[in-house]
Amino acid sequence: MTKHSPTTKDVALLYQLYKEGQLLLAPEFQRNSIWPKAAKAYLIDTILNDRPIPLFFLQRARSAQTGRPAYAVIDGQQRLRAIFDFLEDRFRLTESKKQPFYRKKYSELPTVLKEKIENYDLIIDELSGYAESDIRDSFIRMNKYVVKLAPQELRHAMHKGAFHDFVEDMGQWDFWRKYKVFTASQLNRMKAVEFTAELAILLIEGPQDKKSGIDLYYERYESKFDLEKTIRRKLNKYKDWILSMLPDFERRMVRKPVDLYSLIGAIDLLTEGGEKPTAIKQTSFSSNLRDFESQIRAKIPQGDAARYLIAASRQTDNIGPRQTRIEIMSKILRGVL
Repeated sequence: MTKHSPTTKDVALLYQLYKEGQLLLAPEFQRNSIWPKAAKAYLIDTILNDRPIPLFFLQRARSAQTGRPAYAVIDGQQRLRAIFDFLEDRFRLTESKKQPFYRKKYSELPTVLKEKIENYDLIIDELSGYAESDIRDSFIRMNKYVVKLAPQELRHAMHKGAFHDFVEDMGQWDFWRKYKVFTASQLNRMKAVEFTAELAILLIEGPQDKKSGIDLYYERYESKFDLEKTIRRKLNKYKDWILSMLPDFERRMVRKPVDLYSLIGAIDLLTEGGEKPTAIKQTSFSSNLRDFESQIRAKIPQGDAARYLIAASRQTDNIGPRQTRIEIMSKILRGVL
């Protein structure tokens, strides 16, 4: 008879079972230990901050040699290895900079924190009565479609406040879907929200280096985002102008996020941060852009077309390539390319 029984076991008990050979961490279908030390340290930080961690699945059997209960880890091996490695002083808590236990090994922690780890309850589903083929099938089902959280999904979970609310709202803009700037899958992974954050930062301070800097703006504008109305108005004005100049926008190169970022940066640059792109040769922009698209598609692109192509294909979120693309897009807007 097969069954699965929800239960809890604290870290100290599981470690004891492991040391006594009653807990098998790596059945043959499991992966080897692959977590880097930073990931292990972050898990221990999670425990010390009394945050929950995901469910563990153990196969319960009985040892043929001793008759005692024995367990094999079906899902959760990496997390248990991280915990046991820390108990054995194999790494330091490098992910806890704002905590008193930063860079401490287990042996260096005060007794109260050691006990906090040892007494931490892990939620476990014990499986019993399943054939080996069923266990293998369960393992595959648990891990086949595991998707790592994207950086923006982490921001969504970790941050709150004015800037967070602004980019989340603008990330729901119908424009992203209607004009195929992002696919349905990308929208689900919050790519439009992340892109909105990048555009907002672009209009506040110009092109910045790396997406990792986005977190700084979430923190800076957590309590209040005074520029919200200004940025929202600019983005709407620039979007409307682009669509009026390019009726076939969804079929043009600037539909792609890397190029749309460059175009919006160029519009803002040429209007000196204003809302009306009056300094731009509106009547010739579409044809200028079409000529440039032809240059890029040439067998061997030359000049600015070659520079732009390189800047749009490698390290696209670095400040250097971003500045190059905006500079060249500005020439297209002025009709001097």
